[in-house]
Parts: sequence; structure tokens; C-alpha cells
Amino acid sequence: MSGRLTGRAAIITGGAQGIGAACARRLAADGAQVLIVDIDGDLAQETAQGITDAGGTAAVLVGDISKEETAKDMVAETVSRYGRLDILVQNAFGIGGSTFGGGALEVEPEGWQDGLDILMSALYLGAKHAVPAMEASGVPQGFDTAPTSRIGMDTGGPPKTEVGRIVNMSSVHGLLQASSMLVYEAGKAAAIGITRQMAIDFGPMGITVNAIAPGHIMTEKMEAGWREVGNAEGQRLFELQYPVRRLGRPEDIANAVAFLCSPEASFITGVTLPVDGGLTI
Repeated sequence: MSGRLTGRAAIITGGAQGIGAACARRLAADGAQVLIVDIDGDLAQETAQGITDAGGTAAVLVGDISKEETAKDMVAETVSRYGRLDILVQNAFGIGGSTFGGGALEVEPEGWQDGLDILMSALYLGAKHAVPAMEASGVPQGFDTAPTSRIGMDTGGPPKTEVGRIVNMSSVHGLLQASSMLVYEAGKAAAIGITRQMAIDFGPMGITVNAIAPGHIMTEKMEAGWREVGNAEGQRLFELQYPVRRLGRPEDIANAVAFLCSPEASFITGVTLPVDGGLTI
């Protein structure tokens, strides 16, 4: 437990497994009280139990984050349970492979809409309901926001800082494109634009908004898929696309998220950080 996020409350969507679970564990290890939001209640409870067993604080809300009711509920539950809201990690993107597949000629209108609801609308809904709660919560006790110099003093007093952090999960697919993946590519590119625009709107409130662009991350589902295929040579070909010569781990993404949520990152906003082993270069 590092303690650098002690006194802060965090929501992690899609936090039952994979990248989201790693983020929940890391933020809790840094002292944050976390609410895991996921459609898989059993896996979410298992992850939360692991966090509490390790000495952290975690709870679960079951819901579909593409629905406004879930966005309202997760904010209300966090404030009710922990007394405040400081961090929103928007990671969930659990839609079926059939929705990802195909270009404009193959994707059906229902699949297009379903995909963008989870990849794009969920980011809007999460921020719409989380930001007022962050602003109302204010700066956590123990965080000193007094300026160390005259920076900001000549423009009406010291600027607000440490009020909130939003991290949206994009992808290298938001920076590079692949064939026959129209919905996913559009949604992950949109996440970058949404992040940049929100950073402008929420910066004056003391809330930073950043995005992470993961490469190929070996989550539980990915590992099971590789085992099912049994293609060691294919996996090695994937690895050779990365200058670091390995695929990513969920913890690689969680470490970046924890940094962007920390006091050390208070001057970073509107950034999309590739955590991809160098793939995008």
C-alpha cells in the first residue's frame, strides 16, 4: 500500500477482470477506495474480495455502463459508500466479436449503434454524472493545493487542482487502423477526441482527463484464446511487432493509469498515452 491515493474514491468500469481488474487492484494498493462496475457480478465480486483480502477497500455494482441508469447508480453508490468521488477509470468495452467484425459494407446498423453505445456513449454518460460529484467532493483532505510560486496568482488566485481524474481507455486501434474492424476503430478513435475535448471543459474545475492506448495485452481472455488456438508461432509473430519483444500485461496498463491518477500527474491533461511496447512507432 503506497498511500499516495489515500482518501480518494474511484470507479473502475469493466473492473471484473483483465485490464480493469488490474487497475482496481493497483488503485486500491495505492490507497484508493474502489467501486468495480461490471456486467459479470461473480467475477467482479471475486476481484473485490481479492482486494479486501490484500488489505484494500473495494465494492461491486453490477450494471451495463452503456445505460444512463448505471452511470447514475455507480456515482450514487460511490458517494453513498465512500462519501466522495475523485477518480473515474472508463475501461469497459465488453461487446461481442460479431459487432467488431466487418467494414461499412458488412456491419449492420444495430451492430454499429450497439458498438458506439458502449465505446463512445458510455464515456459521455460516465463523465456527465461523475464530474458534478467530483466537483462537489472537492479536494481530498490532506492534499495541499496551495501554490508554491506565483503561478496562477495573477489571474484571479491559485487554480483548482486535485479535484478529480478521468482516464478513458482507448487503444492502439485509435491511433492505427486495421481492416474489417470499423466499429472498434471508430469507437477507440472517438475516445481520443472525447478525451481531448473533456480536458478543455473540465480543466478549470481541477479535473484532468487523459486516455491510455494499450497494445495487445495478455488478459485472461486473450491468454485463453491463444491456448485454444495453440499457435505459438503466431504469438511469437505478434511479439516481434513490438520493439520490447513481448506482449503487454494488465499491470502495465494499471501502472500508467495509477500515475495519471496521482498528484504527480496534475499538469498532464488531454493526453493519449500509448502503453504498447513501442508498437505505434
